Amino acid sequence: MMNFKSLIAAIIIGFMMASTAQASLYNFSQTGFEEGATISGSFEGNDINSNGLIQQDELSSFSFSWSGNSLVSAFSQNLTDLTFLSYNPSRSVLGDVDPEILASNWFTTTGFAYVSGVGAGSQGGSVLDMTLGTESATTNLVQITPSAVPLPGAIWLFSSALLGFIGVKRRKI
Repeated sequence: MMNFKSLIAAIIIGFMMASTAQASLYNFSQTGFEEGATISGSFEGNDINSNGLIQQDELSSFSFSWSGNSLVSAFSQNLTDLTFLSYNPSRSVLGDVDPEILASNWFTTTGFAYVSGVGAGSQGGSVLDMTLGTESATTNLVQITPSAVPLPGAIWLFSSALLGFIGVKRRKI
């Protein structure tokens, strides 16, 4: 017979299992570049070290695309190109406070680079074609939107088991 203490213990264990830290997905975009060009992308990560920032070593994925204009042609980059990322997940923008930064392929001498945020020295962003020596810039901040995270399967399993235990308890009373 299940007693009240066992039920409380089952509830606590179930919620601990269901609340295991999962990486969060963040979508981002930056507008205001010449000729209406934009940056759009996403990254997935957690503030593992609990310092209030998600940083590049805490990411499981990262990618973005530049739409292109007459100054810098279209291109895409991914996690292997990421140089720096520092983002406070409690905010909806990136780039107007130190140490926030988003930089990809920074310090390169060929190809394309993207950098945004005061951690890189200025608010706004720049996309560069290092081969041609051209740049497209904006003063707009990076807009970040967290994606909705579905409830893990464990919560559904636990909830149905809990309802079963409650039903058994009522029948025996």
